[in-house]
Amino acid sequence: MIRLLRWVGIIALVVTLAVNVKYGDSLSLQWYIAMYFGIALTGWLSSFFYARKAFMQVIWLAELIFYFSWELIKASFVVAHEVLTPTHYMEAGIIAVPLDTKTDLEITIFSSLVSLTPGTLSVDVSADKSHLFVHAMYIEKGDTAALSQELKEGFERRIIRVFE
Repeated sequence: MIRLLRWVGIIALVVTLAVNVKYGDSLSLQWYIAMYFGIALTGWLSSFFYARKAFMQVIWLAELIFYFSWELIKASFVVAHEVLTPTHYMEAGIIAVPLDTKTDLEITIFSSLVSLTPGTLSVDVSADKSHLFVHAMYIEKGDTAALSQELKEGFERRIIRVFE
């Protein structure tokens, strides 16, 4: 997928620069941006016919981005509520999340997304890369299995789909 997107981006950039050389400054910046993304989008859509896996990986990457954005917004409101109210509802703890991710890149992205979400922080990866240790501010009723399952079904499943 990354190779395909790189080539589509390079081709779009070359065509955009060629149009710039031909027409000079007569086109505005918005036209160049629209042209670049139009060519890149056309290249991606044509990949549906010859590289369907790469086509789907882009969709799954978009799904991961939207899911992360939604989780970021939800967690931000929960943490802001915790800060602004006089009572504390925190039940903090460290949990071990079993990893299904295999590569270092997948583990790094998973731990980064967990750390970027307010209320959770990746602490460490086990030596055999089978568990990620996460500090969480909110472990409802001490149910570490539910939080671990939520992280696996949320972030990890989507990351594996993008990189498989």
